Amino acid sequence: MLLEGGVNFRDIGGYPAGTRTTRWGKVFRAGVLCYFTPEDHTALGKLGIRTICDLRRAEEREREPTRWPDSIAQGLSWSDGENTPTIRAFSARRPKTAAGMRDSMIELYRALPIWMSPRIRGMFESIADERTPLVVHCAAGKDRTGVAVAVLLQTLGVATETILADYLLTNELGNFEKFINAKKSSHLGLTDAHQPLLSMSQDMRDMLFIADADYLEAALTQMTQDFGTIENYLKTSVQLDDRTIAQVREQLLE
Repeated sequence: MLLEGGVNFRDIGGYPAGTRTTRWGKVFRAGVLCYFTPEDHTALGKLGIRTICDLRRAEEREREPTRWPDSIAQGLSWSDGENTPTIRAFSARRPKTAAGMRDSMIELYRALPIWMSPRIRGMFESIADERTPLVVHCAAGKDRTGVAVAVLLQTLGVATETILADYLLTNELGNFEKFINAKKSSHLGLTDAHQPLLSMSQDMRDMLFIADADYLEAALTQMTQDFGTIENYLKTSVQLDDRTIAQVREQLLE
């Protein structure tokens, strides 16, 4: 969906899931939601969004508050908890090189499934309770959103190669570096007063901004190592019951 003030905003409908297909118009994934134009508001208002799952940290929400045109939409957010994984923390321990940044991104993705469990539970419960259409988003709509959507699509029975293809669409539709450059006063959850993101070398920024299949595969592999199956992850870490999982499938599959 092309929006003047949006980034990486798209529907996850239409994917094969066994003998069924993911429904259109139910779940949208996106980046930051605070720079929409009046023209964007017209398009967004037609979606009928009922729930906005904001996966960002508290400081990100404070710096870039969501601005949605429809007052009907309920915003959901969560506390950060302890030991919040951030790319700044991981990259601080590695060489300031492209390889160091890439290793940091893989480390970040491995840490996200556990940390995001309450956020994923909230998303699943919203879908199960029919509080859709729903938007799930973070800053770029790539990392945290990528993991959340991958978990959801896995649960629906979408093939791994299709999940990775959906994730990699970010490289075509979500030019986040260009978006940041157009928003000179933005923080977007990635900058630091002492070391602005755009002061990094270009090859490091390339590793940060790209959607790399190895990143998402690191998260999926970590879930398999820790829990064996997506069902076990949902039941133990995310703490969902069979009924909620079944309702999510019924709501999102046709």
